[in-house]
Amino acid sequence: MIMSSRYLILACVAIASPWAAAMQRPADGLDQVPMLADPILVGPPVRIDTGRGTSACNETSVASSEATPMQLLSAWNDYRAGAPRIGVGLSRDGGLTWTDGLLRPPLAHQSSIEADPMTASDDRTGTLWAGGISFGSNGGVFVARKDPGSQVFEPVVMAYTGAGADKCLMAAGPDPLAPETHTRVYVSFNQGLIASGDMGATWSAPLALDMGIGFVPQVGPSGTLYIAYWDTQDRIELIRSLDGGSTVEPPVLIAQRLDVWGLDGTRTPGNFRVGSFPALAVDPVSEALYCVYADSTVLAGAEFDVDLYFTRSLDRGLTWSQPEVILAGAIPFGDQFFPWLDVDLSGRVHIVYYDTGATRQSDDALQGLLDARYGLSVDGGDAWLGARLTNEPFSSELDGFGGIFIGDYLGLACAGGRTTPVYMSTELGNADLFARSVNLGAATAYCLGYTCPCGNVDSTSGCGNSGVDGNFETGARLQATGSNDLAHDDLQLDLTGLRPLAFGLLLASRIAISPPFGDGRRCVGGQVFRYPIRRADGAGVLGYGPTEVIALSQALPGNGAAQIASTWHYQGWYRDSGGPCDAGFNLTNGLRVTWR
Repeated sequence: MIMSSRYLILACVAIASPWAAAMQRPADGLDQVPMLADPILVGPPVRIDTGRGTSACNETSVASSEATPMQLLSAWNDYRAGAPRIGVGLSRDGGLTWTDGLLRPPLAHQSSIEADPMTASDDRTGTLWAGGISFGSNGGVFVARKDPGSQVFEPVVMAYTGAGADKCLMAAGPDPLAPETHTRVYVSFNQGLIASGDMGATWSAPLALDMGIGFVPQVGPSGTLYIAYWDTQDRIELIRSLDGGSTVEPPVLIAQRLDVWGLDGTRTPGNFRVGSFPALAVDPVSEALYCVYADSTVLAGAEFDVDLYFTRSLDRGLTWSQPEVILAGAIPFGDQFFPWLDVDLSGRVHIVYYDTGATRQSDDALQGLLDARYGLSVDGGDAWLGARLTNEPFSSELDGFGGIFIGDYLGLACAGGRTTPVYMSTELGNADLFARSVNLGAATAYCLGYTCPCGNVDSTSGCGNSGVDGNFETGARLQATGSNDLAHDDLQLDLTGLRPLAFGLLLASRIAISPPFGDGRRCVGGQVFRYPIRRADGAGVLGYGPTEVIALSQALPGNGAAQIASTWHYQGWYRDSGGPCDAGFNLTNGLRVTWR
């Protein structure tokens, strides 16, 4: 919210930076995650806020659910009335078209400033929510619910009434006490955590959280509530609640920031502020957690290099990996910031963010030239693909405020195999809101050959083998054609790049792992099902064709793999006599499929 006294304090109070020489890591010393060069095809930009005209907008949020994936709900700070209001946009066709308007609190709680948009969705029921904060002595946090199939919102309710509320965000998911049948909705903000067990009709009193800002709530498939936040100093932290928001556990350190600044915008080109709010996402199947935040990597003279740092937790937030720089710009000192994350049912990690790397700029430039960008990781953050969302860099000076406020965050949502990043751009001469769709298909590759037993690395397939080309630097690949639709039953899985006439088979499991195994890496764990052994043809291809993947899987122990909404992991195993590590066998990459 642009006029928040809390933000003004943060912007004006000097937070001493511990930027010592020991912290100035050289660019070539970074443990930077590799970025793959494969292109990502995204749909055309669609403007969401057409009813707003040419007035300003910023701070985007978007939500969609697996139960009703064609419906998307977006919210933003909207200035069509002169003073800020919550704008909302609804699409019923997967983001191709939108209708938009304003969402206001009940009359008695309306004020001159209504901002900090938030959205949430429930995958179980398809319910959507939007809301924000009314900044006034009579204001507070307000929320409106849209039921699946309804054309309108239910009446807006005050989730919290009182002055001083700031920077709210919302999430919904399984109630930990009845995850299969009940949903719980949460709002976290500067004054605490509130929860609703009746789909947003009534709300609990605030439960105090730690000192911080930018509290980002997410709900895991177990019903555990995770909240990531910036402590306004040098820590990105996580709070968990295991009982639906009645209590919270002590904070856990996600990452220690190298550089510390307030919201004064001195680290990037342009005169707008850039905070270090974290983005948090939870895998809806495995409950792996992912966090991204902006931090300065290098200081050379007066120029800071602000990058996105990525870290993950595989034990439900108790411990976190060493943060690594991802999606760094091609031009030195190109800055990346305002990340937002989501994870789809196939385990793919998606991100939207702003990037200044397309144009060489100085940090003291009053005009920042920015691009909105999208990133994708299909292997839990080990490697990233990237795509530009804006057609050309846009100017921060056209934000409607003389270049001083482009918002504090962007939005992104995944549902139905589609990912929708939402962002503000001034490409048309005004601050406008756009959505673009990314559709990645049925199967997702993971567990690629980045780290292999004897250096036989192939980052695009499994680990290198003595396959058809006899080249230990290339591995066998498991690839999919067709769809993940049970009704069509047309999915085909092929092992390619084997030695001609080699024996092999297909493995399947509900659990993804990645330890070394034979000459490769084993990508399936837990109870592993084995498809019938087959022999590759003269081109080194071994396949399981349409109708076979489902039919054969249903004959396996455990009543089969192909069931609606179940996610399975597939991998090829094959004989590789004379292979690089002398184990006599190797494996392909893994493929993750969520059946529909």
